[in-house]
Amino acid sequence: MLSIQPLTDPAQIHAILTQPAVAARIRHDDRTPGYIAHPALTYRGAYMDGLLCGLFMSIQHSPWEVEVHAALLPHVIRHARDLGALFLASLWRDQPDLQRITAPVLSTLPSAANYCRRLGFEDEGVRRNAVRVNGALVDVVYLGLLRPIGE
Repeated sequence: MLSIQPLTDPAQIHAILTQPAVAARIRHDDRTPGYIAHPALTYRGAYMDGLLCGLFMSIQHSPWEVEVHAALLPHVIRHARDLGALFLASLWRDQPDLQRITAPVLSTLPSAANYCRRLGFEDEGVRRNAVRVNGALVDVVYLGLLRPIGE
């Protein structure tokens, strides 16, 4: 069974974000993967059969907008779409004023952008040469999802 639950243990968060397969995908020259303590940042654990298998981060930009990031372990990728849908549903449910969710994705990760698109996100723009990955400047693709009408 898949579930999304609040995750507050810094050690568990750090363990997921520094797992080599995850860290290799999310790192860039300005940020080393690991736990970040910030009042606008919350973590939700992704669980399969009661075991932590990844996490989702949300950064509250305003009462009506959050930025999201995903970090799932390789063995659960086949369930990524279902876990993502559960995470998004939890954001809409828990934040009645929320109107949009933004997902910034490194252009070096086209599979991550496609994952967002499969969850309903739409391309909104590109910040060119926004970050460095292994010394090279790369773009950040911005995808957005609006609250479904009637929710």
